[in-house]
Amino acid sequence: MKTGKQRKKRNTAGLLSSLYAYSFFADFVLIFPLYGVMISQSGIQPWQVAMLFALWSVTTFVLEVPSGVWADRYSRRNILVLGQVFRGAAFGLWLMLPNFLGFLIGFILWGVECALRSGTFEALLYDELAALGREAEFTKVFGRTRAISSGAMVAAAVLASPAVLLGYPVILGMSCFASVAAALCLRLVPETEKQDSTQEDQPGFVMMLTQGVKTIQHTPGVFGLLMFVSLALVFSGALEEYWAIVADQAGMPAYWLGLYIAGITGAEALAGLLAHRFTGLTAPWFYLLFAVTGGLLILTGMIFTPPALAIILGFVFISGIIQTVYEGRLQEAIPSSLRATLSSFKGLLVELKALALYAAIGGLAQASGYSVSLAVLGGVILLAGLGFLVFTFLRKVL
Repeated sequence: MKTGKQRKKRNTAGLLSSLYAYSFFADFVLIFPLYGVMISQSGIQPWQVAMLFALWSVTTFVLEVPSGVWADRYSRRNILVLGQVFRGAAFGLWLMLPNFLGFLIGFILWGVECALRSGTFEALLYDELAALGREAEFTKVFGRTRAISSGAMVAAAVLASPAVLLGYPVILGMSCFASVAAALCLRLVPETEKQDSTQEDQPGFVMMLTQGVKTIQHTPGVFGLLMFVSLALVFSGALEEYWAIVADQAGMPAYWLGLYIAGITGAEALAGLLAHRFTGLTAPWFYLLFAVTGGLLILTGMIFTPPALAIILGFVFISGIIQTVYEGRLQEAIPSSLRATLSSFKGLLVELKALALYAAIGGLAQASGYSVSLAVLGGVILLAGLGFLVFTFLRKVL
């Protein structure tokens, strides 16, 4: 009995150390904070830059759900490894062919990686923990992976500043190395064989999509979880791209911007580390917290001075808590055989909502400035959180 416990403990340690290492190297990519500048300095025109970013997003969008189905039919570990290979190839292509065609193909490859990773990692982590009888620890472990990823991004940004003096080829080479390291870490993950792993027994692509839709329709709570977690993800995720611009527009000195963004990333990491302490809260409490994040954005938009931007740290922290806890609740609610497929539906919802949100932010900022944009978006979040809260109350009463 003791030997069995020791073996399970050793297997758990191997699983977690491999996944933690993967989480670090997957985001320890020095080209992250610099690829936009690199592309512009390569002589690419602004309209071409916009086309590259759009194609990147479209590739991820188109492959979001199919990649989830593939991850449920085949090895999730190998799907993630393949994603790192695609991304490493993208950076290698930029190194050898730094022109529009090279960047175009590179962003397509990177978009494929984004789609392959979305939902697959969460599914792999939950099922491997379940195989060890430790699925109850998913939120805690997943939060740690988010914290490690945030720390890796900060480390990469700090290292990229002096490394860029050596030239973009060095930056791209180190980014390729990070992808290779992430893939090697994944190969060390002890993946459990799926119960119905034979191809003859598995349903086809269309059948799996159909089963996924039916699960959303008929499994209690799944639809609501998908709606809420995707809403929480899209606001914090979309606004993440604007924090530096918002800080600049609010009058923050340029020399503080880097530290401010590092502080935001630190708040994300702290949320990941502490999220498991909030798993005991019921859904209404999280709806209330979501509404509070809306209030924080409204307050920031109304004051809109450099000191007021500290409020954003609270927004990021609470949003991170909500996202991590609800990712765990979503994984608990869906079956293993469709775990990645349904997680990819979540990603698709996030992408669709993000498109609408980017359009709204652009229009509001153009017409009235970023302070009004923050206040309006905060109002939407506040109303959405209160709406979920009222709906939950009415469902219990009626």
